[in-house]
Amino acid sequence: MTARMHRNSRQAGLSMIELMIAIAIGLLILAGLVTIFANASNTQHELRRTAQQIETGRYAMDVLTRDLQLAGFWGQFRYYTTPAALPDPCLFTDTDLTNAIGLSVQGYQAPALNAKPVPPAACSTWIPTANLSDGSDILVVRRASTDFVTSGTVTTAGDTYIQNNPSEIAVQSGGGTVSCTSTASGTVATILRRCAVPSAVDVCTATCPTNPGGYIRKYEVHVYFVAPCNVPTGGGNVCTGASDDSGRPIPTLKRLELANVGGARSFRVVPLAEGVEFMKIAYGIDDTPATVNTETELVGDGSPDRYMLAPTLTDFSNAVTVRVDLLVRNPEPSSDYVDPKTYQLSVDPAAPANAAYTIVPAQTNYRRHVYSSEVRLVNLSARKEIP
Repeated sequence: MTARMHRNSRQAGLSMIELMIAIAIGLLILAGLVTIFANASNTQHELRRTAQQIETGRYAMDVLTRDLQLAGFWGQFRYYTTPAALPDPCLFTDTDLTNAIGLSVQGYQAPALNAKPVPPAACSTWIPTANLSDGSDILVVRRASTDFVTSGTVTTAGDTYIQNNPSEIAVQSGGGTVSCTSTASGTVATILRRCAVPSAVDVCTATCPTNPGGYIRKYEVHVYFVAPCNVPTGGGNVCTGASDDSGRPIPTLKRLELANVGGARSFRVVPLAEGVEFMKIAYGIDDTPATVNTETELVGDGSPDRYMLAPTLTDFSNAVTVRVDLLVRNPEPSSDYVDPKTYQLSVDPAAPANAAYTIVPAQTNYRRHVYSSEVRLVNLSARKEIP
C-alpha cells in the first residue's frame, strides 16, 4: 500500500521543464495574436483615413464644379459686357458689384511652387498672406442665386440682391418687403419684367398684364483659396503657424463669401474641406474664330481653343471651361509610410510640353491623391454657341 502511494505521488503535476515549454508556446501564440490584431487595427485606421481623404476630395471637387457650372447665371439678364479692368473681388459697393457682373470667373495664379498668389489689397482683411498656402491659386466665381425672392418676402438688411429683366440689372440691398412691383429694399421698382402668358399663371397674377417688378435674386461672390490651417490658434480667421489645429496644421480649402455680417454687407471666411493641399486652375479660352459672329455678337464658338494658367482680362472674358486640379492628403499621417511620388498639376491639355507645376510633398508620411475635373462654364459658353 505504501509503495503504491509513493508511485502515484511521483506522477502528479508538471515538471519545471514542461511548464516552461507550455509558457513559451503560449507566449508564441499570444505574440501572433497581438501581431494580427495590431495589423488589423492599422489596416482599419488606414482604410478610415483613405475613406476620409476620398470623401474630402470628392466633396471639394463637387462644390467647385457646381459653382462653376452656375458662374455667369444672372437670371434673365443676358447683355453684360466685359469691364474695363479686372474687378476687385473684395470690394462690395453697389458700383463695384455692378461692374463685376461682366466677369463671372477670374483668378490669381501662384507664380511658383514656393510663392503665394497675390490678390488685390482689398482682400487682405480676410485672406492675408498668412492665410494663403504656397503654390495654390485663387479662384473667383460670381453669379446670382438660382432661387428668386417671392412676393411678400422680407429681405434681410446686409444681404445683397440683384433685380433684373433680360436687358437691365441692378444691385440692391435688402431690408424691405418684396412685392410684385418693388425692389429688394421695398421701394418702387424701375426694372420691370415681362409677364407670363397667360397672366393667370404668373407669380404676380394680380399685377399682370401691368408691369411687375423684375425678378430679385441673391448676389453671390465666392473666392476659393487654400489656407495652411483649418482652425487658427485662439480662434479667428487668420492662420498663425505650427500651433494651429492643436499643433498639427491641416491645409484646408476655404471660401470667402459675400455675406451679411452683423447686419452689414461684408465678407466671411468659410472652411470647406480639410486636407486639400494644393489647388491649381487652368482656363479654357475660346477666341477662335476671332471675327464677331453676327448672331451671337461674340467671338468664338463655345469650345475651348487653348488653355491658360494666367489669363488676361480679355482671356477671362472668353473663358468657357475651367480645369481644376486638387491635391488632397489624408487627414492624419501614416507612421510607416513614405510618399515616393511627385504630383504634376495644371498641365495644359492642349500643349503638354508647356511648363507645369510639379508638387514635391514636404511631409512624406501622408498618403495623397490628385482629383482633376474640367468644368464647362455653361452660362458663358452657351452664349457663344452658334444657333
